[in-house]
Amino acid sequence: MSNISKAICTLALFILAAVGSPDCDGQSQLHSFFDSDETSTHRALVTNALEQICPEGQLSRDAQGNARGCSECPLQTTEHDAIGLDWTLSRAFTGHFTSVNEENIVLSGMGCEAHNANFGGTFIFTVNGPALKLLEYRSGLITETCHKFRVPNSPDMLVCTHNWGAQVRLWSHVYLVKFRQDGESDVQHIFEVLDMSQQPCGIDFYDDSETTVQKAEITSLSLANSGEKRPALLITARFGEKTPANEERRACQQEQKSIPLTLISYRLEFTFEDGIFRPSPESKKSLKLFPNRESHENYWLP
Repeated sequence: MSNISKAICTLALFILAAVGSPDCDGQSQLHSFFDSDETSTHRALVTNALEQICPEGQLSRDAQGNARGCSECPLQTTEHDAIGLDWTLSRAFTGHFTSVNEENIVLSGMGCEAHNANFGGTFIFTVNGPALKLLEYRSGLITETCHKFRVPNSPDMLVCTHNWGAQVRLWSHVYLVKFRQDGESDVQHIFEVLDMSQQPCGIDFYDDSETTVQKAEITSLSLANSGEKRPALLITARFGEKTPANEERRACQQEQKSIPLTLISYRLEFTFEDGIFRPSPESKKSLKLFPNRESHENYWLP
């Protein structure tokens, strides 16, 4: 593959990772799991928080005049001294994240971080009436697409997803975020899929060697109770893989058509116990089809 072609593929995958694929039934089922952005419903609170982290209180605003981020990088970010960068708010959540009796607001935003830090990070504040106190910023922690989750006598937690692309590979992660009382965060990797369908003819992007054709995606998430009434996270994911014949590869390249794959859906259950989600015994066999935290060098999740 030529360097120009590879550059085009890289750009295409980056766009996919940034904006997502077009909505379909599976995507709708997945997105319906997540909580709504609370930026509009807590606009004054969000503006107050941004004024605290934006250098000299310099906010960026949308066409309607609403605060949408910082015109310069906050001092807490890795690229805070970079010229020409800004920090854009992606989503806000309120809840009792650091303790059951404490009000908090969490701001997730993009900008002022490198690719290996997911291009963004998360701020968390305590809220005491109109007064806010910044507790912590975590580079690379993306809390844009999340669902608030709580068990009895426990603070709120977040079940989140995020896509991370590198060349022609796209990882989709599911992870649990818990905040300590000082604002520090603990992240538990729960599940991930690796989609390599951007090299559809079974020709390796890096060295042009023959490889399998593979596609994987998460299609739905839900929370329920397991048989013992413990909270359970249910994940449905599709996976398909094929080793094409040489004739198929050549035809694929000449006709610029993808090699058809049969995608099979798998239902996986993770039960919440001892503060983390653990796979059920019935799910462990299916889990072997998907990557785990240590399965590849390009993995990055804070």
